[in-house]
Amino acid sequence: MAKPKTFIVSDENLNAYGFRVLTAGIKTERFKRNPVMFYNHNRELGVIGKWSNLNVNGTQLHSDPDFDVEDRALGEKIAGKVARGYVKAASIGISILSVSTDPALMLPG
Repeated sequence: MAKPKTFIVSDENLNAYGFRVLTAGIKTERFKRNPVMFYNHNRELGVIGKWSNLNVNGTQLHSDPDFDVEDRALGEKIAGKVARGYVKAASIGISILSVSTDPALMLPG
């Protein structure tokens, strides 16, 4: 089997909600005990895989997808889309623990 594509699952750029997550503040201990993957954060669709090799590279959080293609049709479908280059991004689900308005942490604009 080919080496899995490594995804940047989080970085310190502004996200779709207009805030950013500081990589140094991400707590991964609980996630590492059960690193499941959902399609578009939708738990109702079930687990489509798991994440492995979670690591920090500068201000980015990287991980490799391991899709469940044995008994999850959706996992197999998304694995194929990743392999063919149609799905190129992933994101983490988060619970916000604290917020800061410190100007040193803010981005221009």
